[in-house]
Amino acid sequence: MDHESRPFKPAQRRTRSLKDLLQLPLLSRISDSTVTLPTNLPLPGILPCDIFLEISEWLWQDDILSLSLTSKGMRCLMMPALYDTVVLGSTRSCQSGLRMLCERPEVCRWVRKLAVRPDYYLAWPRPDKPIDESWVAEQLAAIALTGMLRSLHTFDWDGHEMPGSVLWDALRDGCPELRTLSTNVGYHPIDGSSSLFTFHNLKAFSLTVRHSLNGDDLFPDPEELPPSLWDMLIRHSPNLEELNICSFSPATRLFDLSPLLTAHWPNLKCIVLGCFGFQHDFSLTLDVDSMNTWVGQHPTLSYLRFVWSFKRWISPDEVPALPCTNIDSYAGIFQQIPLSAASTLTTLDLMTEPIYDSRVVMLCPVLRALEHLEILDIWMQVTDASFVGAVLAASPGLKEFHFMCTTAGEWAKRMQGLLVLNVPRLKVLSLTEGHRYRWRKKTMARFAAGLVRMNERLDQVNMRWVRERCKGHLKQEGRYDVVRGRDGRVKSLMVSERGFTLVGNTFTRCVEYKI
Repeated sequence: MDHESRPFKPAQRRTRSLKDLLQLPLLSRISDSTVTLPTNLPLPGILPCDIFLEISEWLWQDDILSLSLTSKGMRCLMMPALYDTVVLGSTRSCQSGLRMLCERPEVCRWVRKLAVRPDYYLAWPRPDKPIDESWVAEQLAAIALTGMLRSLHTFDWDGHEMPGSVLWDALRDGCPELRTLSTNVGYHPIDGSSSLFTFHNLKAFSLTVRHSLNGDDLFPDPEELPPSLWDMLIRHSPNLEELNICSFSPATRLFDLSPLLTAHWPNLKCIVLGCFGFQHDFSLTLDVDSMNTWVGQHPTLSYLRFVWSFKRWISPDEVPALPCTNIDSYAGIFQQIPLSAASTLTTLDLMTEPIYDSRVVMLCPVLRALEHLEILDIWMQVTDASFVGAVLAASPGLKEFHFMCTTAGEWAKRMQGLLVLNVPRLKVLSLTEGHRYRWRKKTMARFAAGLVRMNERLDQVNMRWVRERCKGHLKQEGRYDVVRGRDGRVKSLMVSERGFTLVGNTFTRCVEYKI
């Protein structure tokens, strides 16, 4: 069983994996309620319990486990931190994790977020083993009906198809705190009579079409969602804070989102919608004016993501900008960047489509207007490094920069001088580019070390080499955390890498690389 992974430092929580570029994470932006601390623990003479739990927020999951094994009292104290979030991330994890939850009710009481991924379709490096998803759903339903998961407030199903009503009935009746639901769908039609749509007072809801569905329709007709879904969201969840309805297989299934425009949620903070693109006449599937009006009626929005897929074409040069005034994070096409939120926008994700040479000149004035921009993710298709330099020069306040380029070139080497000149505050650099076998004489760690030598202010470098024939298109990825001496100068890199060898075997390694 896998628990929620904890990054190296809380300040680096946005470290991205390739999987993050392909799917949305479990909805988790809503603040958690207060954890009820264990009382009467046999821990005399040491720090108060709440101090230990505060410390646990800064520890890796492995360190929390080690701390919990020091004594029975410490084990009891660390239970909320150990089992707050449980992720059954594979077939094997589902089998062992469900058995453990059935046998140990004292663990279930601390589970507040549960993610289930049977036969996970994004498993790496090998495909996951098949499992009967209906069996997984039945086991979960049996656990929920016992009342052992009464603290559960977030549930995420990430299987091949949406589970049946048996599971949703059990979660609704056995988990009174459940307010966040997430599920995906595959090829099967959505059943309008499903008990999924009988929940009330939700705070967050996610319905997505999963990745990798086979299809080649350039202009699929949008699919109407059941009226019961809209009734649940609009009438029975007036305090909704997060909504995610989108497709990650736009050549197979799209959703008709027009009923959304009749809704109003006064507390809406996060919205993810799509997938949008072209219709047969090359007009946009999104009614931009109506959507802009609707977005403008929700001034509480702080995170907005529109998922687009233009397939073999590129987006129009002109699309009206969004009228948001208070958002801090935006993901979508650059034409819709809400300049009216220039004073609050700190995070920008432009990974929807590549930015070509001809559009850099259109993008840079927009970036210059975002004076508080600190985090930028961008996909570029350029051959000249000067275009990348222009983007960086237009965003001098960046603290995190993720650059993905699908044109040939040793971008890790090209990036060294560009960073020195243009982004003096940069702390985290992530680089994704196509793999070339002629690089094999120079390891990824050496590329990362070169970047750090030229830019000693960096705290972390993340690199990914992608290749179409590899599982998940990932050839190799690595994370390199900078270790400094007492004088503040770079001493070494803590290396964590995984990938495929030349002959197709997989490897992982964690070493210290001296600089």
